[in-house]
Amino acid sequence: MSRARIPFNWRPPFRSRPPALHLRSSIRPQSTEASGISRLDRLTSRLPKRLQKYTNGLRNAPVSHVVSFMILHELTAIVPLFGLFALFHYTTYVPISYMTEHFGEYVQGGVYRFEKYFKRKGWFGFGQEDSSASPQLTPGTTSQDAHVEDAIQRWEKGEQKYKILVEVALAYAITKALLPVRIIGSVWATPWFANILVRIKSSLARRP
Repeated sequence: MSRARIPFNWRPPFRSRPPALHLRSSIRPQSTEASGISRLDRLTSRLPKRLQKYTNGLRNAPVSHVVSFMILHELTAIVPLFGLFALFHYTTYVPISYMTEHFGEYVQGGVYRFEKYFKRKGWFGFGQEDSSASPQLTPGTTSQDAHVEDAIQRWEKGEQKYKILVEVALAYAITKALLPVRIIGSVWATPWFANILVRIKSSLARRP
């Protein structure tokens, strides 16, 4: 009995790997884009309504633009925070009166947030034992107001750890107040920064 000859160009009747690889590669950019848009939505939902109009155009922008905007947004928060803290810490310029008068809510939020964070981390001399000595409340004030007033009084007395706390809180308050400028600046610089990121990615991809 002779055996049947198999044609030279015969292929098995199941799907080969290249189409599957091609399918995965076609899905990955869509998944990345969806993830970027989701993060953008979470970010813009926390913005005031008057600022969301500046970021609406990013929903239809390339993924590189969305990523660039998010990086710029973080940089415009981190750089001023540390820069302003350094200015207050190494100079005598500490605009606490002006900031508490015009942006008191931001100053309160900064003092309350960073005091809790420093206590939890044990930084700058803060510790968990500080939490047990809560300031006394006066009529018409909240616990957060009392903490801020206590921190400012300790800063005026020259306590080093509260000096750092108040300086960080003021830097945070100014950075928060500059949010409209940061958003507009980030949107304006997004195409330029996206071009830089694409060039960096291309140069890295060409490396062996």
